[in-house]
Amino acid sequence: MSTDAASRVVRRVLADGEFVVNHSVVIGESGPSAVRFDLWRNAEGVPVEHWSDEEAWASTTANGHSQIDGGAAVDRSADSEETRRVAVETVQKILVEGKVDLVGEYLAGEDYVQHNPRFADGISGLVAALAALAAQGVTMSYDGIRQVVAEGDFAYLRSEGSFAGAPFVFHDLFRVAGGKCVEHWDVMVPRS
Repeated sequence: MSTDAASRVVRRVLADGEFVVNHSVVIGESGPSAVRFDLWRNAEGVPVEHWSDEEAWASTTANGHSQIDGGAAVDRSADSEETRRVAVETVQKILVEGKVDLVGEYLAGEDYVQHNPRFADGISGLVAALAALAAQGVTMSYDGIRQVVAEGDFAYLRSEGSFAGAPFVFHDLFRVAGGKCVEHWDVMVPRS
């Protein structure tokens, strides 16, 4: 981990072609205050575009994990293109097309580790949370994937869509193993 002048601790860094993404925690006076994703597009070694969003730090979570803990070292021996394929298909089928019945094909069953503070671990945790939202009349839909960064066993996707009828930006980071998503981190914020 490294700390920069803005009181951020960078936990994960992925590089893929012209894109670099950082996953970090923002440290305030009394400890963690937010979790953040920064995405840069570089040309000739110089940043030319930047997207960033942060979500408030959750001191308690439905899964017992923090929004930033878990696997951090990129396994560079893993096939980045296979990781990209699995992560993109997961988001496309489940979140863009809404085929929640396919979660077993893309997620590592009850071993799926969730870092979204609202959802418990495993497929059952995700399905229960989505069902609870639907029962409250809250929908979450992705319109499409905008950027993908894959390195080794990690893939980051930036997407746009809606949550509870409002436009949102979704940042999803997956760790992939054995052809399935085994761990997930995210930040979801209203789109301005």
